[in-house]
Amino acid sequence: MSSVAEFLRGFETGRERAEFYRGWRAGVSAGLAHPTILSTVGASSGSTRDLRAHLLDGTNQGRDIASLVKSGRHLLEPFESALLTLGEESGQLDFILGQLADFHMRQYKLVLAVRKQLSYPMFVSLVAAVLLPLPLVFAGQVAAYFVAAGHGLASWFFVGGSIFAALARSYQRRPAFVRARFARSLTLSISSGLPIGRSALLAAEASGDPALVAHVRRIGERTLVSQPLTTSLAGAPHMTAELQSALIVAEQTGDFATTLGRLADLYEDGFR
Repeated sequence: MSSVAEFLRGFETGRERAEFYRGWRAGVSAGLAHPTILSTVGASSGSTRDLRAHLLDGTNQGRDIASLVKSGRHLLEPFESALLTLGEESGQLDFILGQLADFHMRQYKLVLAVRKQLSYPMFVSLVAAVLLPLPLVFAGQVAAYFVAAGHGLASWFFVGGSIFAALARSYQRRPAFVRARFARSLTLSISSGLPIGRSALLAAEASGDPALVAHVRRIGERTLVSQPLTTSLAGAPHMTAELQSALIVAEQTGDFATTLGRLADLYEDGFR
């Protein structure tokens, strides 16, 4: 069970992760050592704080980023782990950190849309906790009313976070949100230099849709590399006509950022 306060703090994860990567990138661009950078970049709560502490402790011990990413995978999304490792090993960490910062800021904007959708049921349930026991007052049982209302408010605050989190997950599984995360993650992974097969699997995992993940895993990375991505994803969940068309153009031109990336922008702006 989680409280409403914990639930609301969870909405800030994307923003904090984006700021963390942005600050880390600024230090790398300036030529500073990782321990120096990580000791100054902000990360106030949650998994981002834990990730910063893990990286700071490791770099102070002389360990490289790739090995720290491997041992701290539980603090990262799969595509983040792959991209950070790629950036470290290819000497493009600066570029990768910038891409990850932009990605998480876009995801944060999507999460704000989810929070907006949940504001009404949260308000109604809070009011209900106060108003539903009112018949006790009319019956002259004022003390019983305060007990019931207090219990309702306590339940709303201390347990409601789990209920609202379930509603948020349900909302985030809406097709447009799933397609936006898939298209954005696929664009980021391929543009950053990851192989097609690995990129497709990471993008499916980032989409958060179990059916899409299962479809891509059934095909396997070896097959994904040997045939066009449009062939591999034909018939996959959420593969709408416009997404398939964008993939065709992206594969033919090699430009995923201005084809698939642009479609991701449209999904994030509300295109259905």
